[in-house]
Amino acid sequence: MKIRICFLVMMLAPLVYYGAIQMAPAGRAATVSSGFHQLGKLALQKIEAAQDALGDSEEAFNARLAEADRAMAVASGAAHSAADQRDYTRLVGYLQTVKQQRILAQAAADPSQPPDHDQIDAARQGAETAFQ
Repeated sequence: MKIRICFLVMMLAPLVYYGAIQMAPAGRAATVSSGFHQLGKLALQKIEAAQDALGDSEEAFNARLAEADRAMAVASGAAHSAADQRDYTRLVGYLQTVKQQRILAQAAADPSQPPDHDQIDAARQGAETAFQ
């Protein structure tokens, strides 16, 4: 009988441990919710589409930028935990970098010269690592 109880305790110990982690406030704050993760992926795709339209006309870029802004608004409503907020901040930084690159490209004297993509690539890497 004692052996059965020992085996039962050994089998239930991981469940109790992981259940306590998920119920603890720090455990929930450290994990990204699945709903936000899906919405964040969609927002990331929309921001990447806006980045791809950097060289396109003003109307095409603004249309894609508006889609990205709408996706970000939806993702903002789903960001509840601290991990969600952290990843949302990465997305906002990436979107702001895309907008800044468009402004810098417009301000450049030579429109045929490609903009420097180091800053935008760093922001994109940060956002992509959060949503893979």
